[in-house]
Amino acid sequence: MSTLLSRRAFLRTSTIGTIALTTATTSTLTACSSTPSTPSKGFQFLREGDLKLFSALIPVVLHSMIQTETPNYQALQINILKNVDGACSNLAYKAQSEIYKLLDLLDGRITRWLTTGVLDTWQQASPDDVNHFLQRWQSSSIGPFNAGYRVLSKLVAVSYFSLPEAQAQSGYNHLPALYQAINS
Repeated sequence: MSTLLSRRAFLRTSTIGTIALTTATTSTLTACSSTPSTPSKGFQFLREGDLKLFSALIPVVLHSMIQTETPNYQALQINILKNVDGACSNLAYKAQSEIYKLLDLLDGRITRWLTTGVLDTWQQASPDDVNHFLQRWQSSSIGPFNAGYRVLSKLVAVSYFSLPEAQAQSGYNHLPALYQAINS
């Protein structure tokens, strides 16, 4: 009789766990398959959550190249975000939908924690947390994580180096014109 009860308890627990997991997964991942939400005000592609993600990525990807404590950092950050937005908005629909899937994955709390190890929002994540996530994805044996790392880091780096204020660091003063030609 006790075996039968423990079997029932096991089945009940399994059923409840399956329902809970299915509900959590479905509610978390529906954003990945839905139509992208409206871009943030003043942007063509990036949404509010995307801006928070890229704002957390900028100081980590560009680490010693920029000074976050300077008075002009906010303006620099907005210029980089505008360039990321411009680059993404000029992509073909298929590429845009893939980037939205990546950004949706990183915006959901559960999926962000499972894939990056960052439980806090991007605004609350420390630079060390963001750096650890990027290093994990860069050296991951999972191909989509490697691709995601390359997309995120290259969008930030290219968007920065295409700015006139980054010309001195790049050693190549035609990057802004090249960026404009590619994204026009």
